[in-house]
Amino acid sequence: MPSLRRVVGYAVFYGFGRHLPWSPRPGGQLAKRIRAWASVRMLDSCGSDVNVEHGAWFGSGRGVSLGDRSAIGLDALVIGPVRIGADVMMGPRCVILASNHATSDAGVPMNQQGFVDDRPVVIEDDVWIGANVVILPGRTISTGSIVGAGSVVTKDVPPRTVVAGNPAVVVKNR
Repeated sequence: MPSLRRVVGYAVFYGFGRHLPWSPRPGGQLAKRIRAWASVRMLDSCGSDVNVEHGAWFGSGRGVSLGDRSAIGLDALVIGPVRIGADVMMGPRCVILASNHATSDAGVPMNQQGFVDDRPVVIEDDVWIGANVVILPGRTISTGSIVGAGSVVTKDVPPRTVVAGNPAVVVKNR
């Protein structure tokens, strides 16, 4: 049974917090504080000075951790378990998935096979994730890396590298 703290955070966040203005818009700074207040109550762990943007969705918050001074971008979809480190920037409409459908039995329709075991996603400290990035299950984005807009991360990203494309490949080192 979820704690009262999580239920209150859920109600505030999904009831109206996620619908409040984007943080740069008029009233956005108050909206940012309300979403952060709710996120602290919903997420498994939530650091200080976080920014969970308008339209973000992360279910009940179970399995999701957000580090100090980090952000979950505008209209992002986060399906945990996901650990986001400190000082992470995330652009709009990112999708981070730790779960996937089972597809191994060709004799059974895929929509009837359920799910495979979750594979946690780890985003380490000081990472910039551009707009419209998709991060697939089990991936690690290492410290100091940049993921270019529109990329699909299918492999782990080494420390202090810039990756881009579909699938994302190393473009340069930082």
